[in-house]
Amino acid sequence: MCSVQETSLDLNVNIKPATKDCIKCKTTKATVLIRHSTYCKKCFQHVFVGKFRKNVEKSRISSNSTKLNGCGEKVMIGFSGGPSSRTMLQLINEYNETHPHETSKKCAYSEIIVCHIDESVLFNYDSTSSTFSQESTILQVEKIVQKYNYPFIGLYLQDIFNPDVTKSGCYSNVLELAVDDAKILQLEEGSVVAPTEKLLHLLNNVSKSTAKEDFIWYLKLCYLIFTARKNGCKRLFLGDCSSRLSIKIISQTSKGRGFSLPLETSGEIDWFEDVIITRPMKDMLSKEIGIYNQLNGLESIYVPSMTSMMHPKASIERLTEDKEFPSTVSTIARTGAKLTPSDSIVKENRCVENNKIWQDRITVMTIPSLHKSEECNGQQSSSNKTTSRYDNCNTINDESTTNVEFMDLLCYACRVNMLYVNVINQRIILPPYVAEGVEEQKNNNRKQMKKQIENYLLCDDEEL
Repeated sequence: MCSVQETSLDLNVNIKPATKDCIKCKTTKATVLIRHSTYCKKCFQHVFVGKFRKNVEKSRISSNSTKLNGCGEKVMIGFSGGPSSRTMLQLINEYNETHPHETSKKCAYSEIIVCHIDESVLFNYDSTSSTFSQESTILQVEKIVQKYNYPFIGLYLQDIFNPDVTKSGCYSNVLELAVDDAKILQLEEGSVVAPTEKLLHLLNNVSKSTAKEDFIWYLKLCYLIFTARKNGCKRLFLGDCSSRLSIKIISQTSKGRGFSLPLETSGEIDWFEDVIITRPMKDMLSKEIGIYNQLNGLESIYVPSMTSMMHPKASIERLTEDKEFPSTVSTIARTGAKLTPSDSIVKENRCVENNKIWQDRITVMTIPSLHKSEECNGQQSSSNKTTSRYDNCNTINDESTTNVEFMDLLCYACRVNMLYVNVINQRIILPPYVAEGVEEQKNNNRKQMKKQIENYLLCDDEEL
């Protein structure tokens, strides 16, 4: 009797059909399921490419860039080799492509440069043999880019420590932290440590994976912006997709970077003055990108991260990775897209580590001022040792180097990251562009101070 009742109940259930028609053309059998919507292959690619072109067109209109000699601006693509950047390279090529029969169409960009930063230095570097267990990705990426005949620039992440990776192009000083709590700095010249050793020494002394990921990302971002500026590119394309941006929105808010969320997640941002950052893939899910690459036979390379193959709680960013909830991604991404920079921001006030604009008034962390001169004098009088934890109080050149609080020149999130840098027994070297930023901030402070007291200064030819 129970079996009869169960059979009668099953007859009332509406069973979904095994196959569905495409919701766009209504004629072809659907083969792709995205956000509970079914598409055939042709309609899926049409919708996918349409979203990309819409974002690119919107960025071109908002930038008000004038065309030169019938062509657009010079741009650079930040190409990691992953699925998203691989799709972006293909779509930008199709968007900028002109055919002989299209006589009225003009190229959208005058020149496209592809830049890739190799990160193999981060994985199992052997200092004795100067080799890596992870092979360099430059040759693999260059092989992909050769299909499009675009100029290719292959960079190594450790080269961020070279003197030419600065605004002036010849700033050889580096920042050297040698005090616990990272509250005193020193400008030191003539460092003989190789760039690879400097980078690994810095990252190996960072105790938290979250802080390591931040250091690596901002080193890459600053390197890409510098390369774009050096090659005269007005726009930098990044391949952040909707899934990636949703992860960033949650993780960056958790890290205390809410003020810079518009920079991290906006489709277009001009916080870096002469270089505009554009994210044309911001409306695509990672699943959509994977399907598009498979349908078009676009190969990509695998680039591991610091938390690859680690447990889900290895870092904040890895913890916020979305799984099995695709609708959540679009909700978070659209909410984050509504964020806009404040009108009261001061573009001259930048964090020297990540080169981002920040506001000191919204920073909840306060750093107590250190009386360096008193501590140095007390240390020297109580001990005859030449090395101590306050060794950096004596600078190399007192005229060119003043006591500058390094923490005061960082945004809140970078201050938190510096708390996880272990510099008790060893010295940590930061890139030259950070030292140049400190020097620039110091000169700006001098100019502001001079402007405040200029009415009280006597001229050389003025009589007493």
